[in-house]
Amino acid sequence: MSIYNELNDIQLDLASYEEEPLTELEQKRWEKRVLKKLHPRRRSTSIKWIGTAIAAVLLLGVTLPFDKVSLAQMPFVSGLLERFINAEKPVDYSTYKTAIGETAENAYGKLTLNEVLVDADRLLISSTFEPAKGVKFNYQTQLPPHVLVNGEDLQETRGSQSVKVSDGIYTIYGDIKLRELPLEGLLHVKITYNTFSTRQRQAIEEPWVFEIEVSAGQIGREMRTFNLDKTITLYNGEQVTLKKVLISPVSTLVYYELSKASESIGFKLISASGKEIPQREGYRSNDIGDTSYIRFEAVEPFDIDAETYSLVPVTMEKNEEAGPPIQINE
Repeated sequence: MSIYNELNDIQLDLASYEEEPLTELEQKRWEKRVLKKLHPRRRSTSIKWIGTAIAAVLLLGVTLPFDKVSLAQMPFVSGLLERFINAEKPVDYSTYKTAIGETAENAYGKLTLNEVLVDADRLLISSTFEPAKGVKFNYQTQLPPHVLVNGEDLQETRGSQSVKVSDGIYTIYGDIKLRELPLEGLLHVKITYNTFSTRQRQAIEEPWVFEIEVSAGQIGREMRTFNLDKTITLYNGEQVTLKKVLISPVSTLVYYELSKASESIGFKLISASGKEIPQREGYRSNDIGDTSYIRFEAVEPFDIDAETYSLVPVTMEKNEEAGPPIQINE
């Protein structure tokens, strides 16, 4: 089948975009970037298709889709949140995330907000940064965002960050923990990047600011909450209280309190059939009675209904069982 016939079947909604032709330099830049990503052994069979597709877009004179949704969908430019959440086994979270593709620019360079995903207690953000000439940037440089949700400051942490680079463009993944995050309908989110940190934090006079709406309804409808409020005595006589477990399509979150327990205690999440859910991160409060948490990978909804899962206390040093298991779904 001719490539032109295949392109005829593609449906594009261009009503919301203005037409603005690419410069010759921009055309060459995009073509070079795409061709460079092709596998060497497949380049001879793939170049013609990619080149024709790019030419078709350029002939349309449409550039904003690359700055909008299409930019967020191009992995070698923006990166996908799925790869940040689980690089080994990425799962399609398109049902839950929102593609943005908005770009802001200041003296430091261009920052594009690509994708935002609402999880049980956090926002996951993918963005790309193209530094201005003379601006130094690497994986140690921090761009911590400040987030308002529906006009409220619900942010608990500045957020962790992971950086990947390709052709001088940096993909930045952010994990921002929030408190009392509403999980229904559309959320109005304002994300402000007002500091640029290398060894010292620098205030940005003209910060990158994005005001967007993201959907939390689907995550909220599919999330399962198990209120436990169970205190167990460990084998060494110390105590720990399991507060609640939130199981979302993206992660499994366990809240607990150390009423009388050492810092050497952790948890495993194991099914009745012996399947262990990998742990991803955690936070342990230094104050007895304050809430700590552990985040595991997601438990499939049908799994949580098909069999029981238990939290098993373990020692951090030897990973040995330290107390009786607590079943979370009875």
